[in-house]
Amino acid sequence: MKPYLIINPASASGKMRERWQAIQATLRAENFAFDCAFTERPLHAVELTRAALAARCDLIVAVGGDGTLNEVVNGMVTQDGAAVNPNAALGLITSGTGGDFARTAGIPRDPIAAAQRLARATQTRPLDVGELAYARDGKPTRRFFVNVAGMGFDAEVIERTESGGKRGGGTIPYYSALVTTIWKYRNKQVAVQMDDQRVAGMLNAVVVCNGKYFGGGMQISPNSSLDDGLFHVIILGDLGRFEVVMNTPRLYNGTILEHPKVSEYRAKIVAVEPKQRMLIEADGEFIGPGPATFRIHPGALRLRV
Repeated sequence: MKPYLIINPASASGKMRERWQAIQATLRAENFAFDCAFTERPLHAVELTRAALAARCDLIVAVGGDGTLNEVVNGMVTQDGAAVNPNAALGLITSGTGGDFARTAGIPRDPIAAAQRLARATQTRPLDVGELAYARDGKPTRRFFVNVAGMGFDAEVIERTESGGKRGGGTIPYYSALVTTIWKYRNKQVAVQMDDQRVAGMLNAVVVCNGKYFGGGMQISPNSSLDDGLFHVIILGDLGRFEVVMNTPRLYNGTILEHPKVSEYRAKIVAVEPKQRMLIEADGEFIGPGPATFRIHPGALRLRV
């Protein structure tokens, strides 16, 4: 079966509908044969991915933002975190509101350049997959991610970003929600178990990282690697509003770990138990309230590079 491209026409604030024509022309100019489908509703990319794998497709390409990529990933793994088809690879042409995974993976964020890279790529690299276990409507639920998941401040920013419709694309809607959250957010009393390490206290956020970036270019975890078999867990301590405002530039220049109230840990399993309501996000998508447990699956997928 030909490579299968799953396109989210709503990504980049709907600009993907127009960009797809240029992407398609680029791929055809590179003699890259493919089949494709457009998503029509939330989680549709999961269904399309499963159907393509059932038809023995060996390259599934997410064309859209980090949310589209997340859905494709969730279609490529089983509930145990193993690849549905170990021989199938994941590809990415990014054109969404964040593009944070692409930054870590070294995939061009320009869709035309990404299409050319994909068409010429011959190699794959291992890609760790994170598992998020939580309760939805009282039922145990799993969601998988490949970039960053978090609980606390960042999840509330994502919730506000999504409720605002992600207007404007890029970092604009995220930054607007960030400013609002700074003034409304209250830190939480949380216990975090990371393998054999435990941290408890009043915390701003717990960010579980496979990739380096979130929020449209914020470098929350400069030491992360997509294939080291470990989460890099960034814990933001009891930061006040003024401290958050003054240290936001550190997130963009990669020096956030130098702040005395920010700590980095490495772990394979992370359990977060908040005493107050604390929200979860994964790959820039709002998930719901915690508690939650995160587990890494080393090299579960292959990324076409």
